[in-house]
Amino acid sequence: MNRLLRIAHLADTHIGMENYGRLNPETGLNQRLHDFLGSLDQAIDGAIAASVDLVVFAGDIYKTRDPTPTHQREFATRIQRLASAGIKTVIVAGNHDIPLSAGRATSVEIFRALEIPSVTVARSIGTHLIDTKSGQVQVVAFPWSVRSAVLAQPEFKNHTIAELNQAMIDLNRAKLRVDAEALDPRLPAIVVGHAHLFGARVGAERLLSMSNDPMYDLQTFDLPSIDFVALGHIHKHQVLHHAPPQVVYAGSIDRVDFGEQDEAKGWVYVEIAEKGRAEWEFRPVKARPFLTIEAKVEGYNATEDVVRAIARHADRLDDAVVRVRIDVPPERLGELQDDDIRAQLKTAYYVAPFERTSRQRPRSRWGAAAAAIQRAGPLEALALYLEHQKVDADRRETLLRYARSLMADEAEVEGCAATPAVAHAQA
Repeated sequence: MNRLLRIAHLADTHIGMENYGRLNPETGLNQRLHDFLGSLDQAIDGAIAASVDLVVFAGDIYKTRDPTPTHQREFATRIQRLASAGIKTVIVAGNHDIPLSAGRATSVEIFRALEIPSVTVARSIGTHLIDTKSGQVQVVAFPWSVRSAVLAQPEFKNHTIAELNQAMIDLNRAKLRVDAEALDPRLPAIVVGHAHLFGARVGAERLLSMSNDPMYDLQTFDLPSIDFVALGHIHKHQVLHHAPPQVVYAGSIDRVDFGEQDEAKGWVYVEIAEKGRAEWEFRPVKARPFLTIEAKVEGYNATEDVVRAIARHADRLDDAVVRVRIDVPPERLGELQDDDIRAQLKTAYYVAPFERTSRQRPRSRWGAAAAAIQRAGPLEALALYLEHQKVDADRRETLLRYARSLMADEAEVEGCAATPAVAHAQA
C-alpha cells in the first residue's frame, strides 16, 4: 500500500436510548435522544475534520430492533453527512440491530436495500472490498450471531444454551478464518465485529444481562493479513491486544447507566500506513455526566447528613444525571425529608429515585445470605449472589468463568497503554 488510510471506529451508538430522560419541550423528543445524537455528532465532526477515508460502526446503531421513523431519520442524516464528505461507511449489525426471527430484516437493512453507494451493511460474516479516496481496504465483517442459526440444524435439538453457544462460536471462528486466509496480503485489512471477548471489562449493571453471550477468546482474531480489529458490544473503551493486530473496543458513544459513570466516551481514530502496522488513539466526546453520591446518616439530623454529602459534590451537579444512595438505619427512615434533599439537587439534569439501604442491618429478603456475601471474597460473593438469585447452573457457570478471566487479566490489561496515533490528521 502506498497511501495512508484513515479510519474512524465507532460502536454502540444506541440511538433511542431514553434512560434517565425527559421530554425536551422545544423538540418534543426525549433529551437523552439528543444527548446520544450530540455525542454522535461530535464523533462525526471529528472524523470529517480528520479527513478519514472510512467510518465503521461496530454494531448496535439503535437501542431496539424496531427503531422509530424518527430514530431512523436521525441516523440517516448523519450517514448523509459522511457521504457528502466523500467518506465511505461500513455498518456491522449488533445484537440490538438483529431481529430474533430469521426472516425479518435488521434495523439497518434499509441502507442496503436502497443501494447507497457509500454505505455497506453486513449482517453475516464476510469480506467487503471498499474503495476509498485513499485506495482499497478489505473489511471483514463479524456481526452478532443469533442462536437460531444453530438451532435450525437437527443435531443441535435439545441442547443447552452453553452447548449452542459453543457450536455457534466454533462455526463463526471457522468462517472468519476462511475469510482471513483469502485476503489479499498487499491491501490493508481490518475486522469490524460485534462480539463479547473474554477479558473485556464490563460494568456491574450490565453483567447479568450479558451472561448468556457467546464468549470468544483473543485467538479468534489472531488472523493472517489483519491489521486492526474494531469491536463493539462492550460499552467500556478498552484495548485487549496491543501487538498487531490490535483488538480495540471503541465503547459506547454516550453513557447508558450508572455503571458507566466513570468511563470516558468517544471514538477511535486509526491510521494504517503500511501492512501490519496500525496506529490508533481514543478521541473522547463530551457526554452527559453521571454522578453517584454516597450519604451516610450518623448524626443528630438525618436530612442534614445527606445535604452535606451532596454539598461535597456541588461542582459536579450541573446538568448531570444524579443518584443519591443513603445509608440510613431502618428506624431513622422517617426522619429523611425528601423535598429538602431534592432542593439541593436543583441544578442536576435528572435525579434518580433515592436509594435507601442499611449497612447496619441486612435487608430482610437477603437475611443471612447478605451477611455471608459481605464476608466472602469476590468470586465466592458472586457465587453466593447468583445462587440466592436462583440463576440456572449454565448461566451461573458462564458468569463465574467470566469473572475468573476478568480478575486474572485485569492487572495485565490496566498495565498496558494504547499505541498513540501519529498526528497526520492534524496536518
